[in-house]
Amino acid sequence: MNRNLSQTAKLLGVEGALVKSWSSLFKDYLSAGTNPAKGQPRSFRDSDLFVLNYISGRWEAEPDTEAIKNELSWDENWDDQFQEKLYWHTPLLQELPDDLDETWRHGVVLCGGGRYEYFELARNYKYVADSMLKAALEKDDLDGWAYPVLFAYRHALELYLKILGEIEGHTHSLKDCVKLAEKRHGGKKIKSPIREWILELDKIDPAGTAFRYADAKLTSNPYAEYWFDFQHFKFAMKQVFDAIDMAILHLHVTAKPAKKRA
Repeated sequence: MNRNLSQTAKLLGVEGALVKSWSSLFKDYLSAGTNPAKGQPRSFRDSDLFVLNYISGRWEAEPDTEAIKNELSWDENWDDQFQEKLYWHTPLLQELPDDLDETWRHGVVLCGGGRYEYFELARNYKYVADSMLKAALEKDDLDGWAYPVLFAYRHALELYLKILGEIEGHTHSLKDCVKLAEKRHGGKKIKSPIREWILELDKIDPAGTAFRYADAKLTSNPYAEYWFDFQHFKFAMKQVFDAIDMAILHLHVTAKPAKKRA
């Protein structure tokens, strides 16, 4: 992110005048914003902070500026501890960096008007659900991962069904989504056993809350117990999502998710 002179000096623990001096002396190793045109405020990127932090650590009463410049040329001014210090003083929502380009792979641009198309977002949730289930099986830790995995799949499935049925009404019920999707396409039933698998998920989580909260109940019967085989679930979800995915593409639907949100 970009910081002004005062913020930069505070992070470095030095006076602003010294930061100005460093900006001039070592301008070849800093961004243009650190030495702006007359009347323009100084602006320091995170990369500038690392350079200045390195300079601060090498600064003495009679500093050898040429030696520091030589060291800066080695590009070895990264400091993990200083990175953590920057994180402590960085907001989650930041202005777009001036040098943002396709090489920035560690974040995303969040847009007020939304980022994804409906089908793309549904597929993203499904991809995350697949990744979580794969990791849980590999780590042999389904007991700890089960609810997040089930919630991710259930939410992805809800999005898929709303796209298939072009459902704009407010509902989290998979059963209702199945019925509305079938009605939208002339009453043609979703094939078995895919339809039954979807309705089973609806049975244990009819409102989309069972896997989100610790005090939520699975089904209306608090004494019900079920064995849930995640290897079979992995197979079943592949069949479910492949079938709906193909149906969406084949029927050329352009659905939007519910207008009202919980």
